[in-house]
Amino acid sequence: MIHKTVGLILRAIDYRESDSILTVLTRDYGKVSLIAKGARRTDSKFTAALDLLTFSELVFYEGENLKLLKEASIVENLREVKREYERLEVAIEAIRLAHVLIEDDHPDLNVFELLRGGLAQLGHVSQHALWALAYKLKLLRALGFAPRLGQCASCGRNLTPELWFSPANGGLVCQECHRAGDTRVEAKLAQELRMILGISWEKLDRLVLPAQDITLAHRLLDELVGYHLRSVQ
Repeated sequence: MIHKTVGLILRAIDYRESDSILTVLTRDYGKVSLIAKGARRTDSKFTAALDLLTFSELVFYEGENLKLLKEASIVENLREVKREYERLEVAIEAIRLAHVLIEDDHPDLNVFELLRGGLAQLGHVSQHALWALAYKLKLLRALGFAPRLGQCASCGRNLTPELWFSPANGGLVCQECHRAGDTRVEAKLAQELRMILGISWEKLDRLVLPAQDITLAHRLLDELVGYHLRSVQ
């Protein structure tokens, strides 16, 4: 059966002499692996359509063991992201996180559009660290394990100004529920995270947050992601 869709190239691995094995987040089929025969030849018909951070229209069919790519053409190449090193570095980390967290063969249009809209906006924002924080938060929410920020993630009670972040409980916990190793956070940070979750990509650059808050929030979310990955292994 032949399939046609649009996909974002997340990863490419060299295979045999001139082939590539691609990991692609597709609009219609979720995250899939494709083999592109001859993709690394100088005269390859695929050319730049298989570059990382490229949205391409893909035609593939089911082989005996692998999905085989037949055609590829560029839809969006995110030129504004790729022309500046810092933006490119942020974008590569974003697709690396997507590759790690998104399960194979689970189509989710919301997740696909999150990456499509977010990466397009990355080409225009000035606050790259804030964009990366918003991306992590929004991706975690889209995948169903965003940090709990409204009530205690352990007992469910309303939160007081005495807050801790607990990766094991999946978010903020109260004074009674926190354990050794949890990180004390200010109520202001919780408010900032809720604000980021509620804002669109287009309005994100209007937010002005302290650099130390952004740095701390990144660390807390990385701990949450790490705990989630260990728990599913």
